[in-house]
Amino acid sequence: MQKEKQVIVDGLTFVPYLTREQIAEQVERVATEIAKDYEGKAPIFLCVLTGAFVFASDLMRATGLNDSKISFIRYKSYEGTSSTGTVKQIIGLTDDIEGRDVIIIEDIVDTGLTACRMIEDLKKKNPSSVKFATLLYKPVSSQTGFTPDYVAFTIPPKFIIGYGLDLDGKARNMPDIYVIKED
Repeated sequence: MQKEKQVIVDGLTFVPYLTREQIAEQVERVATEIAKDYEGKAPIFLCVLTGAFVFASDLMRATGLNDSKISFIRYKSYEGTSSTGTVKQIIGLTDDIEGRDVIIIEDIVDTGLTACRMIEDLKKKNPSSVKFATLLYKPVSSQTGFTPDYVAFTIPPKFIIGYGLDLDGKARNMPDIYVIKED
């Protein structure tokens, strides 16, 4: 039996949770769904920095929607390993989205507070539609009842790192996703 590859970040031990192969498979599945739903259209992909940049890059390329555009926004609600419960907009939208189809790309939907705030902010700019794609969704943690339109993985309420997700800015570069080791 092969020993699990553990990773230690800021004194916390993490163990493998999702492999790069599992991630690639689900990114491809979600991209196929989006490509079908937006065939013949040119949506604006709106990547939520910083955690979603890896997922957004892989997802956008996999859709094959060559007339699409990407833009970036940044909201913050996490400090350390937990949500603060407060959503702050750090970088706002600079593109005109009036009459356009928008697909928000997020790394993780936990409480749903950030997702709801983003959608509320975007709808004030009169887009044609707003859909939400997330790499990871924690329905048990929801405080809003929000459900993303496109979900790669539904996971339990555990803290994870890798593939863009971080612990205070660290570990985003890992190609696999790791979870805190439970004793």
